Amino acid sequence: MPGSVPSPLNPELRYNNYGSWIRRRLGYSAIRIGVDGGFSCPNRDTAGAGCFYCNNEGFTPGIRHPDLSISGQLRIGIERVRPGRKAAWAGKSGLRFFAYFQRFSNTHAPPETLDRLYREALAHPEVEGLVVGTRPDCLGPEVLDVLRAIARDRYLMVEVGLQSVSDPVLARIGRGHSAADFENSVRSLRASGIDVGAHLIHGLPGDTLDGFVGAARLLSALDIQGVKLHHFHVVAGTRAEREWRAGLITVPGYGEYVSACADFLEMLSPDIAVMRLSGEASDGMLLAPRWEHDGERFAHDVTRELTRRGSYQGLRSETQIDESKR
Repeated sequence: MPGSVPSPLNPELRYNNYGSWIRRRLGYSAIRIGVDGGFSCPNRDTAGAGCFYCNNEGFTPGIRHPDLSISGQLRIGIERVRPGRKAAWAGKSGLRFFAYFQRFSNTHAPPETLDRLYREALAHPEVEGLVVGTRPDCLGPEVLDVLRAIARDRYLMVEVGLQSVSDPVLARIGRGHSAADFENSVRSLRASGIDVGAHLIHGLPGDTLDGFVGAARLLSALDIQGVKLHHFHVVAGTRAEREWRAGLITVPGYGEYVSACADFLEMLSPDIAVMRLSGEASDGMLLAPRWEHDGERFAHDVTRELTRRGSYQGLRSETQIDESKR
């Protein structure tokens, strides 16, 4: 396998990292500031339990003031990150920020509520655009109308949770949607000119490595712009905790997940930004796996594995195969 890394991949990381992708896409760098819009989730509204692995308190620890208005949360969030960024960004065109509606399903509300909250975030003088996390079943026509209106004059990315391409696995973890629902939602967003990020989890109960790696083909074919990879982990207060304590399910090992990520990236179109390679949970709530290394070290180890293979993102993707035949 060749050792050189083609454009647009980061030559040191051997994949298309999100920071570089944003600079090419928009001409500037931006920091995401997480905000809580007070949304819920259709899974919780109808079944009262949420997804198998979900305790949202464990996955969004950075949002410290959910009781404040959106503008208040942004003010505190920006001031918290600004001091540590000034030196690193010296000489650049100022700090830019995206308001990141992260917690629960951030299109799960009446359209007038969505428009009001999104517009409040965009009214902050330092906010350049929005990132909105949601589910495939929360993107109906009226919601899409609101998102289209935002995207006409401000940057917008919608992150959509897929988690697995296997419908039996999705049913097992109680997602409440199918892989086809995800595909349809992505097509609707892309037809509206909206950038899309996808979330995928490795190691879910009943899933396989082939399913995880095969998802790279699907995402590449759907013209998404970014992907977040997570490893399945067990958080306190979830249904997954009960099954894990009973010995009914296991979690991925560190080396196993490093290798799986490298396999996935080889199959992923090199044009897609890699937004994250590992999941996060607050230390007080995380039960398993308890790895020694943080996300930065994990990303380094994925790069090291790609380097060992003489490989890089997209080496085995359809895009790379097609170009090699020209």
